[in-house]
Amino acid sequence: MKTLYDLIEVDEAIEVFTRILSKVNLQAESVRIDEALGRIAASDVKADFDFPDQDRSAVDGYAVVAEDTYYATQYNPVELRLVEERHDNSCIGKGEAFEVFTGNPIPCGANAVVMKEDVVRDKDRILVLKPVPVGGNISRKGEDYAKDSVLVPKGTVLNPFHIAIIASNGLRTVKVYEKLRVGIISTGNEIVSPGIARKQGEYYDSTGTLISQLLVQDGFYRVNYYGILPDDEEVLSEALEEAVLENDIVITLGGTGVSGSDVVIDAAEKKGEVVFRGVKMRPGRPTSSSLLNGKPILHLSGYPVAAWTGYEVIFRRAVAKAFNLVNYNRRMAFAKLSRRLPNQVGYQTYVRVQLKTVENELIAEPYMLRGSGVLSSLVFSQGYVEIPSNIEGYEKGEIIKVFLF
Repeated sequence: MKTLYDLIEVDEAIEVFTRILSKVNLQAESVRIDEALGRIAASDVKADFDFPDQDRSAVDGYAVVAEDTYYATQYNPVELRLVEERHDNSCIGKGEAFEVFTGNPIPCGANAVVMKEDVVRDKDRILVLKPVPVGGNISRKGEDYAKDSVLVPKGTVLNPFHIAIIASNGLRTVKVYEKLRVGIISTGNEIVSPGIARKQGEYYDSTGTLISQLLVQDGFYRVNYYGILPDDEEVLSEALEEAVLENDIVITLGGTGVSGSDVVIDAAEKKGEVVFRGVKMRPGRPTSSSLLNGKPILHLSGYPVAAWTGYEVIFRRAVAKAFNLVNYNRRMAFAKLSRRLPNQVGYQTYVRVQLKTVENELIAEPYMLRGSGVLSSLVFSQGYVEIPSNIEGYEKGEIIKVFLF
């Protein structure tokens, strides 16, 4: 039986893997905006003009001098004379109004727009039933963004909102980093591919599917899956050599334990070096890392929940720090804990939780405290709680931070 090396703290593991990832040199490329979803902005995207580029109406209605309307009520409406479009650029004056529609420029002399529903029209005049303040219902020049302002900072993982504002600036392409190439190797004599008839004691490769799809979901990875390899040190060593040549990062799944058949770390150490061997976290304690030909390898458990923890806590957080991503961290919510949540001091623990609202209060219900292989605990939960290694847990009724899936 082999033993784990000295386990390191979660924060230390993240820092170590961050330093390794920081050596990955990503090149920039220009892509069409309709192909940019999930990619990382390689430079600041700046506004080429003010938007809007002039004051414009935010509603359908009538451009007016606001002061004319101050005493308007339903019982004492203010009468204003409608004027036609003026081609000599002369301004509207007091007692006058000009019909505008949403997005129309505000005519000279007007400083507010009365909504159509607050007006009664009678041929060439209107009766204003409700006052409007100066600037009311007007979108000011540069209100959305000003020329030369940063619309999307470098390091942003582009979502539909980012892409839309880039489009509003008239850009058809955006500069992004090339996708990180990630190779995935599943290991285990007992693992078979979905779709193949399995024998007693064999298991389908759900962990390989899970990690591959998490990478695809995150948007800026090019995933190369190398299939399922046997627990053979020589075979695995050769496969790792091939994978690091073709990828920026390699992730192995399974074979990280301490039994005689767990030979992944031995295979990595055969031609490379182990960076850390085990992390003080639950689940996912066997999570390890190595270097081969200068390329980072992250070794995750073969159990799906333990592998997810390693990916979520070590890989994702290290990627965010290594590439200075500005919006890659999980969104969070604060919820009241439905029952006590214990922890083993010395380990940072990650517990899946279900969220529900009771009497307008968000409640977190711990889901499957144990079971690093219970995949359904990820399916039926909406987030997770991180319990620091220096406390014995959280008490029922405490307000805790929940990382949302």
